[in-house]
Amino acid sequence: MFYLFYGYIIKQYLKPNRFLKFVLVSISVFICFICLELSVDYLVSLIINSKEKIRFANGLIGKVFVDTFIIGVALFVSLVENWFLSQQFRQEAEREKLESELKMLKFQVNPHFLFNTLNNIHTLVYKKSDKAPEAVLKLSSLMRYMLYETEGDRVSLKRELEYLHNFVELQKLRLTDNQRVSMKIEGNPDGYEIAPLLLIPFIENAFKHGTSTSKSATIEIAFHISNGELIFNCTNDLQPNSVSKSGSGIGLANVKKRLDLIYSGRYRLNIDTNNEKYSLTLSLSL
Repeated sequence: MFYLFYGYIIKQYLKPNRFLKFVLVSISVFICFICLELSVDYLVSLIINSKEKIRFANGLIGKVFVDTFIIGVALFVSLVENWFLSQQFRQEAEREKLESELKMLKFQVNPHFLFNTLNNIHTLVYKKSDKAPEAVLKLSSLMRYMLYETEGDRVSLKRELEYLHNFVELQKLRLTDNQRVSMKIEGNPDGYEIAPLLLIPFIENAFKHGTSTSKSATIEIAFHISNGELIFNCTNDLQPNSVSKSGSGIGLANVKKRLDLIYSGRYRLNIDTNNEKYSLTLSLSL
C-alpha cells in the first residue's frame, strides 16, 4: 500500500489539474485493498479452521484505520520530498538570477564610467593641456583592470584600492589649484577581497557634483580596514545646482542594488547631505 501510493499514485495524480482523479483513484484503490485484506483474512481462517471467527465489523475498522495511516504517511513523505526539491530549485533559480543581475550591473557601470572619463580627457585635449597624454595612459591602465581583472565575483581589495587611487589621480588632472582632493588608506588590505567596481560610483559621484571649473572645492576619501571590516568615507562640497543636474544617477542606483544582492545584512550605508556638503559612510563586512 505505502509503495503503491508513494511511488506511483501520488506522483502521477497529485497535481493541480488532476486532483479529482487523484481522489477517485485513491478511494478505489483503498476499497480494493480493504476488500482484498478481508478476503485473505477470511480464507486464512477457513484454512486453519480457527474456532474464533473474525468479526467483520472489528476487522473492517482495523483495516480502515491501518490503511488510512499508511496512505497518510506516504502522502506526508511525498509532500516533504517535494518541498525540499522545490526549495532546492528555488535557491538555484535565485542564484542564477543573482549572477545574471550582477553581470548586467557591471555592464552598465563600465560604459557609464567610460563616458564620464572620456569627457574629462576631451576637456584636456580641447584646452591643449600637457596632462592629456598622462590621462590617456591612466585610462588605459584602468580599462585593462576593468576588462581583464573584474570577471570574477571577487577581486583583491589591495588591487581594487590601487584602481581607485589611479582613478582619483586621473580625475585630479583636470582640477585647478583651488580644488583639493585627498585619499587616505588606514590598515592592511592584504588577504581581503571585495566585489569588483563596487565603490567607484560613489567616488565618481563626488567628482561629478563636488567640483567646478570656477570655484574651490574639497573632496576627502578615506578607507579604514580593521578586523575584517572596511569603512569607506567620502565627503565632498556641493556645487550650486549640482543636485538638479545630477541626471539619472545610474551609477549610484546600481551600486546600492549590488550591495543588497552581494552584501545583504553585512553592510551599513549612511548618507548625510545639506546645501553645502555631501557625506557618505559605508561599513562593509569583507
